[in-house]
Amino acid sequence: MSMYLTQKNHLRVDKKTYKLLRTLTHLSKDLYNLTLYVTRQHYELNGSFLPFVKAYHLVKNSIPYKLLPSQVAQQTMKIVERNYRSFFKLLKERQKGTTIGQFARQGFCPRTGTLC
Repeated sequence: MSMYLTQKNHLRVDKKTYKLLRTLTHLSKDLYNLTLYVTRQHYELNGSFLPFVKAYHLVKNSIPYKLLPSQVAQQTMKIVERNYRSFFKLLKERQKGTTIGQFARQGFCPRTGTLC
């Protein structure tokens, strides 16, 4: 059995920095949901995976992508790609009959708030 380790950091920052961090996390969440939506629509229409490079060209003109630093935006989009690759791997294992249990596609983050 695997053990997952997590780390929670509490930052002590002034109000201006706090508002900036809240804005950036909200934009990152919005970009995650947008990329997930585009990837999910492509899968439902074509039945195939949408790689990061193609998703990038569909999302690069969006407001969240333009407002975030480019490395942050690209890493957020790569998280969606990694989640969908895992989903397709589980689909293949289910077809082979080697996986047991339930699984589902990645869900959207809530519209309000900053965290998934």
